Amino acid sequence: MQDPNKTVRLQFQANVQGGGPVAKFIAGVVGLAVIGAALFLSVFMFAGLLVIGVLAGGWFWWRTRKLRKRLRESIDAAAREALRQAEARTAATPAGHGTVIEGDFIRAKPADPAQGSEPHR
Repeated sequence: MQDPNKTVRLQFQANVQGGGPVAKFIAGVVGLAVIGAALFLSVFMFAGLLVIGVLAGGWFWWRTRKLRKRLRESIDAAAREALRQAEARTAATPAGHGTVIEGDFIRAKPADPAQGSEPHR
């Protein structure tokens, strides 16, 4: 049976020598090529997804055009019916006789005889 307190030590050593200027130049060129390829691929993936999204949106818009037309017609019919009912209500009730005066008011407290005759506001 293994001892649970026993630890395992792993030691890694890389015996790679730092290359000369030519190796560093080649590594830089390869690194730039990888970055360029990743950028190139991401641009094409974005463009492809954009085209797929536009096509899917166009297809959805085309498939729902009859539904949108029916909804517009039902909304227009409901608005016409509400207008007809409002006109019927106003035609059935007689117009009132009177004057409507709009304005603001301030409620004044009653005058206090001990302080004078003017009301407090």
